[in-house]
Amino acid sequence: MVPGTVQQLTILLILVLPGVFYQAVRERLRGSLASEQEPQNRLVRAIAAGALLDALYAVAAGPWLVRLLAGDGDGPISGLLREPRRAGLAALLLIVAVPSALAWAEAAWRRRHARARYEPMPTAWDALFRDRGSCFVRMRLKSGLWVGGWLGSRSAVSAYPQQGDLYLQAQYRVGSDGTFLGKVPGTGGVYVRASDVDVLEVLLPPSAAAAEGVVADAGGSRDGQ
Repeated sequence: MVPGTVQQLTILLILVLPGVFYQAVRERLRGSLASEQEPQNRLVRAIAAGALLDALYAVAAGPWLVRLLAGDGDGPISGLLREPRRAGLAALLLIVAVPSALAWAEAAWRRRHARARYEPMPTAWDALFRDRGSCFVRMRLKSGLWVGGWLGSRSAVSAYPQQGDLYLQAQYRVGSDGTFLGKVPGTGGVYVRASDVDVLEVLLPPSAAAAEGVVADAGGSRDGQ
């Protein structure tokens, strides 16, 4: 429901937005959880977090917040209208800064006490291709067929929560043992669904492989055109 009055908008900002910022920063640092993919679950969690933060604000600075909102008592939010700069600063502090800092502190505490390192990527697929530069990719499908090609600037890779898939802008012939045999004449690329892949390998170009101390045999041209 869209707020219809200034009072309703103010209530929305106070009750919901602190939890929204907390949840957004928390997800950014820790990764998205499966239980939070449903919109209603996200809304309930945001309201719950916002209500908890509001309760803490009331305990820590209740009288000051009431004076800021009510002002001289001419209206429910007359204080905001009389001192907009002060109200804006308080909003940035209580709605954005405090929830974000709390989420950061929680993530830092969890990383410090976690028994194993947690990568804030929802899937290994995202972690593999995020910030990935141009490279050769070869895949053995579940059918046993090998597929390979060049992952360049015109390629595309899906990201969570979408189903994993991959478009390589240039396809290369691949032998039964996974060896690259050369570019497919007139190739316009190749599309592969992650659900069809049994094994996927990323082969760095010679310059990048040398920088990382890795020997990568792409078995063909690296122009990617």
